[in-house]
Amino acid sequence: MEQVNITVTIQSPTLIANSSTAGVLTATRGSIDGRILRGLFATQFIKSHNLGKTAHTNKDFMDLFYGDLRFVSAYKDTVKGTSFPAPLSLQKNKNAAKETKFASNTVVDSFYAKQEYDVPEKQNLLGFKGVKGFIVLDGTECSPVSVETAIKLHMSRSSEQERVQGRSSDGTIFNYEYLEPNQVFVGSVVGPKEALESFVREFPKDLDCHIGRSRRTEYGHCTVTIGDITPVPTATSAGNSVYVRLHTPLLLGTASIHDVVGRAMASIGSDITIGGVFASYQEEQNFNSIWGVRSSAESAASAGSVVELVKASGWSTDDIAALQHILYNGMGARVQEGYGQGRLWTPLEGTMVPLGKAKAEILTSLHKPTRRIAKKVLEKQIVLNARLHAAHDVDTYIKRTMDARGISKHFASVLLAELGTDHATGHRQLQDFVEQTKADKKVLEKNLREFQLEHAYTSSETKRVNLMDYIIDFDANLLVNACLSKSGTSGSYYQIPTELIDMVGLDAAKLADTVAYEYWVYFFRHIRKVK
Repeated sequence: MEQVNITVTIQSPTLIANSSTAGVLTATRGSIDGRILRGLFATQFIKSHNLGKTAHTNKDFMDLFYGDLRFVSAYKDTVKGTSFPAPLSLQKNKNAAKETKFASNTVVDSFYAKQEYDVPEKQNLLGFKGVKGFIVLDGTECSPVSVETAIKLHMSRSSEQERVQGRSSDGTIFNYEYLEPNQVFVGSVVGPKEALESFVREFPKDLDCHIGRSRRTEYGHCTVTIGDITPVPTATSAGNSVYVRLHTPLLLGTASIHDVVGRAMASIGSDITIGGVFASYQEEQNFNSIWGVRSSAESAASAGSVVELVKASGWSTDDIAALQHILYNGMGARVQEGYGQGRLWTPLEGTMVPLGKAKAEILTSLHKPTRRIAKKVLEKQIVLNARLHAAHDVDTYIKRTMDARGISKHFASVLLAELGTDHATGHRQLQDFVEQTKADKKVLEKNLREFQLEHAYTSSETKRVNLMDYIIDFDANLLVNACLSKSGTSGSYYQIPTELIDMVGLDAAKLADTVAYEYWVYFFRHIRKVK
């Protein structure tokens, strides 16, 4: 028995409808069912071979989708691996008694507690509650996995007139719960190696498709990647008991879970009995899009149900291999759609820990369109930093002098007018004007000499310079360097990563004129607003 992983990446809101939903809310499942995976590949096959409604007459089609292959549900992928439905026998500490000495984040399987603990309070797991949803295991660390969903309101427009009007005549609404985009789900196709080789040859490695409800409108866009053929995991066991968790729902019909599982195990030996069972039940119902009707509801044991299998003569290596084949081949009905998949489960005592986040990959280069956008964003942030520097300098050096000596703000309007509107030459025009003012010894010169600033953006050797010399000796390149180097040292400046500057190919000298212009514009505007 071999398997091929199927990776589904959600590209747009996707709704995998539950069998039972509220009147105004169509809820979504937290996984992508095997029947949906089977359907999307069947659709691709029918389109590529132009089979239309005669697909059932094609032998290759029937072999792939009604033969030995099993399309197994896809669950959310995480940094620790692919998640799966939490076993119903798994319990977590809620308010256990202090005498039991359980840590607050302890998780214990009920079968483990029954076998390993001597104290009744610990055996019965008093103060524990069941783990719900999906989990992923890393050794004895258990992490809950949340599937990101959202709800969107829609207005019903069933009739042609309502569609033309763009609204509902009687105000009927409904809500869709959907899977958020950019989530990755991993399922599999299981079967004999020859059948899987035929499957892999038939389809391209990457597919673009739509799945779920309302897939012909704004919902259900996904990309699918077909992996390589690999063997199913091997398993070992010691003792008379093994534990099976249902990886997907098990269709029961009118029988019980004991009967369905028991019939599946009959081929291994007649001395196998069902021990403990932790199970919940649900209804499975499908919608036939060709006929436009729902199928009859079927009773099923939910994914996550756990069954103890006891073999009086003990489980040999061959028995475990045969059991593994049965579990991956499926139990019960409609196994091609992925129903009845089981996996071996080892009861444990562990700890519940947060899942954590994936580490972002370190970028070393950017695509041309991305580089072009990033360059614009980076230049904008440098300009914003220059404006912040201008406001800081006015508040630190100019405002204090104006308050102390009662100097008029009129000089700022004069200099702002001389700066002009040309970003490329504006600050040079300002320097020429101030230099001429200094030579002519006009009244403006006296006003500018009153203000003393530190020479952060000039080449002056003195500690402080007056505003007139500061404008004349102003070096735009020093300002750009300050906007970059100081951007991460103050919470008031926008942070600009050095690596990003190198990747976008920023030309600091070319940007200097614009940055200097923005600095002086906001410098003088800020002076005019001083109260």
